[in-house]
Amino acid sequence: MNVGGTTTSVVLGTPDGAMLERRAWPTQTRDGAALYAAIVAALHEIGAAAETIGVAIGGPMDARNGIVISPPHLPGMHGFRLGERLLADLGRPVRVHHDAAACALAEVRWGADRGAAGLAYLTCGTGFGAGIVIDGRARYGSAGFSPELGHVRYRDDGPDVFGKPGSFESYGAASALPKLARRYDPAYDAADGAEVARRAAQGDSVACAAIGDNADAVGAACALLADLLVLDVIVLGSLAAYLGDPWLARVRATFAREALPHHVAACTLRAPSLDNLQDLSGLAAALDGTHDHARNPG
Repeated sequence: MNVGGTTTSVVLGTPDGAMLERRAWPTQTRDGAALYAAIVAALHEIGAAAETIGVAIGGPMDARNGIVISPPHLPGMHGFRLGERLLADLGRPVRVHHDAAACALAEVRWGADRGAAGLAYLTCGTGFGAGIVIDGRARYGSAGFSPELGHVRYRDDGPDVFGKPGSFESYGAASALPKLARRYDPAYDAADGAEVARRAAQGDSVACAAIGDNADAVGAACALLADLLVLDVIVLGSLAAYLGDPWLARVRATFAREALPHHVAACTLRAPSLDNLQDLSGLAAALDGTHDHARNPG
């Protein structure tokens, strides 16, 4: 399953990435009990035959113990012991991953760069998470905590996320676009990133400026990752799909300007190669045995 800041989906799938059944609904971001009840109901409905349950969910989180810590876009799940609860209620192995790490695992397993030695995935959606897979394993930090690139400060000022103005998430997420636009025009009334994208396509100068600021932040984040980790591939999430080649070209230009030249030459920046990547991320989490809550319930 994938629990996103906008949509939650539960799928039944096979190890080769085939999806047999799917249920999806708008995420109840502020009511953790209701969200959990809906997840369990969907798992009972279509997941009775599943041998293992995989969960892809936004961080910060403790993936080793399956605990959601303090996700800004899922406030109702703060402190939720998801792995332990699912194991107790369903009696099957549960594997919980940061959503970006699960997307990276799916790309390495089934995507265009299958088997890449070093691949990162940036969500570029409701949030700005980074998932990193090195030599086939999703990388977490001390005690299984998820890396949180979105929390890293990018500029001295900017929209406020995590109580930290100027973070990468405050510039690089799709949800940041209306806030970036209001830095140019405080009265700007776009409701969401999709609306900013539509206005930019019509030549709106404020929307175009906001998207440029966003692309520069994403390019700088890619340069940081490439210089630190010397990656083969960085896959860019939602924004690459609905802003397309002009946005991706600016991201690549900033990346080329900011990263070391030999790291730029070694690393490909691209949109996801898999349809329904978010759905496949839950399946990839189920197939990865790094954090198995049948053995390690927390």
